[in-house]
Parts: sequence; C-alpha cells; structure tokens
Amino acid sequence: MEAPILDDSSPRAGACRALDVFLFAPATARPLAALRIGLASVLLVQAAVVHAEFLDWFSRDGLFQGNLARAFGPLFGPRTGDLLAWLSPLGVGEVAGLRAIGAAYVVALVMLGFGLFTRAAAALAWFLHWTLMNSADPLRYGVDLYAHIFLFYAIWVPVGRAASLDVFLLGASRAPTAGARIGLRLMQMHLCISYFASGVEKAAFIDWWNGELIFRALSFPGYRRFDMSWLAHHPALAQLACLATLAIEIGYCVFIWPRRTRRLWLAAVLGLHLGIAIFLGLHFFGIIMCVLNIALFGISPEPRGDQAAFFAGAAPGESSTLTQPGMRRSKAL
Repeated sequence: MEAPILDDSSPRAGACRALDVFLFAPATARPLAALRIGLASVLLVQAAVVHAEFLDWFSRDGLFQGNLARAFGPLFGPRTGDLLAWLSPLGVGEVAGLRAIGAAYVVALVMLGFGLFTRAAAALAWFLHWTLMNSADPLRYGVDLYAHIFLFYAIWVPVGRAASLDVFLLGASRAPTAGARIGLRLMQMHLCISYFASGVEKAAFIDWWNGELIFRALSFPGYRRFDMSWLAHHPALAQLACLATLAIEIGYCVFIWPRRTRRLWLAAVLGLHLGIAIFLGLHFFGIIMCVLNIALFGISPEPRGDQAAFFAGAAPGESSTLTQPGMRRSKAL
C-alpha cells in the first residue's frame, strides 16, 4: 500500500517545510566561532585571575581537599587527586603535576580560541575544566556550570569551521552545513529553557514580586559594590527591577525568536547581565552570559547572500529565493 502524498499547499506540508528549514537549512559556523572564541577568552581571563591561588586550592592539603571535599564535593567525576595519582608513577611530584594540569588547561583553551585541532582542544578543555570544577566544588557557581555545558557542546558542534586555524592552515571547509544549523538550534533552545526555568523558579518566591530580594542582594556584604541604601526610600524601583527580571527571563523563550522583538530582548538580557556584573560583582558570570547571547542570537548564521534575512525575519534561504527572476514582482504584489 502506497503512502499518502501530502499536498504541497496543505498546512501540514507547510509546517513540515518550515520545521525542516528551521532545523536543517545549511548555516555558516560564524555564531559557533564567536561562541568558541568568547568562551575560551572568558575562561582564560578567569584562569589568569585565580592562578595565584591555584596551589592553595588544589594541592592535597589545599583549602577544598580532604574531608571537606569528600563531605561536600560531587560523588562522580575526576579530580586533581586522580590525575596526580596517574602522574605519580612517572615521577611527577604534586606541585609539578598541578602546574602541568593548569598549563594543559590553558593550552587547551588557547588552542580552542584559535581553532587549532578544535574538537580535540574542546574535549581536553572540557575534561580539565570538569576536573578543576569538581576539585573546588564550594567555589562553583553559574559561570562554571555554563562553561562546562557549552564546552561540551563545542566538542560535537562544528565550532572550528569559521575564523579558525583549522580552516586557514588545515583546510577545513567553511561551507554552510546542516550540522551547524542543528548545533546552533540545540544551544539556542538550551538557553531558552534555562532562562524560562530560572524565571519560573524566581516567580515562586514573593521576594521577587515585592522587590525585597534585589534590595537584599545589593546590600549583602559579599555582593555589595555600591551604597544602595537609598533604595529603601524608593521601594517601587526595587520592585520594578525584580518584575523586569522576571519578564525578561520568562519571556526570553518567546520574544528572542520573532524579528520584531529579537533585538529588543537581546538588548534587555544583555543589560540584565551587565547589571549583574556591575552591581553584584559577578563579572565572569555576567560576561559569559553576554557571550552566549551575542553568539547564539546576535550573529547571523546565514550564508552571505542571506544575512539580511536574519533580522528581517525571513526564513533561512528565503531571501535568495525571493531574488530569483520572476519572484521580485510577486513579492512586491
């Protein structure tokens, strides 16, 4: 029995075509390259900032090792002690081993940023970042979790097919591919789910509705950067800031996609994270979230002839189709 043939003009066929274009239309790796370079850059700066405390944190008698690590650390995953145990039979001491681990991590990030042997560099950076994160678990927060997630994506997504040494030296193709589109969509949807879940979780607490939470956060000694005590005399401003945060995060998964609201929502979420970086001192978290948003939603993945479609709202490939002979008049009509 033959399968039924869909009418090309039917709503079902149109929906299937739209879904196919949304997920599989060949895309360039420009947004993925921006993600790769931005992510590696942020982590390299972070490594430079914390390198002075590296031995104090990760040595066997370090601040977060021993009983404290066993009590509060993760139950699964590699730690620096495991790598040191592997290096010990080679005659590598603890200090030399830790320095080798740190150097390997930095080298992997540099290779990832420049796009040299990109997939292998991403895998090594992800593994060593996971190891270091597990070994100082009490210090882990949002920036480490997002870095860990998107380093893992970088292993599988073709982040090295644009603006990379793999292209210029090793001859990797820069041609648009369906794999680049699928990888981009997967990370975009991950970011949308993350914002939505964060917004819904915040909305469950009354502190986010009456503005109290942001006032307490700005006044907390560990996060306080400016004297914000004057907000106590203007509670409506604190409440407005909390409500705006809820609206931006919950609405992100809806308003970041349409052409009419994409730029507005991108600007709003960038403002949100820059505010977090400036007023709460969470600089790396704010910067890495800006990198993810700009790379995934602020840079066109379309081939050269179709880049105008990205912010004009046309489907991938549509602009080139509309410029074919005989199509311009029908578009104008």
